[in-house]
Amino acid sequence: MRVAVCAELPGYAVSPAVAGAVRQAAHWLEQAGCTIEEVAPPRLREAADLWLALTLNEAGAGVRQAVEQDGDDPMRKAFASMNCHAPQLGLTQYMAALSQRSTLLREWQAFLARYPLLLLPVSWQLPFPIDADQKGDDAMRWILDAQSPLLATAILGLPGLSVPTGLVEGVPMGVQLVAGRFQEELCLAGGEAIEARASCGVPVDPRRAGQ
Repeated sequence: MRVAVCAELPGYAVSPAVAGAVRQAAHWLEQAGCTIEEVAPPRLREAADLWLALTLNEAGAGVRQAVEQDGDDPMRKAFASMNCHAPQLGLTQYMAALSQRSTLLREWQAFLARYPLLLLPVSWQLPFPIDADQKGDDAMRWILDAQSPLLATAILGLPGLSVPTGLVEGVPMGVQLVAGRFQEELCLAGGEAIEARASCGVPVDPRRAGQ
């Protein structure tokens, strides 16, 4: 199987530990017999920004009201910071955004026809500290950028699988495998090959009942 590997992408700040985990997972897939090539998927940033635009505008139909009525102050603050980065779409703009989604999906499907499996981070950054989403609008922009590998694939409806790769200085690390529509078995096969070679300890020793 040909695997596209995207450990870094111009325009994004990438943690060295994250990039290292992706390249280590690529090495394990190569050991399993895959052909590895470092190549970026098409227009990932555009797809991630589209997730923000469509999701936050759809949220205006009910989620926003629920957050204002039932959410606590931290939830309302985080939601407001997300909203400040989402363009307000009228009907014509919303229809154009849906058309853009179809265009991006066609490009990704063509990419995944050449590379049936894509290996990339879950996030460009290590797990966020507690209350990172309470630090203001600029901090939220940083979070959204870091999460773009998840947002881009989600808006396109592509199957993805998060796979643990081990601990880095006590912090759990992992990677993301993405395949074309209805090709979940490729993600599972790749995940099995990675997990067979990774030494994934548990953060907390499990205890049996009664001990």
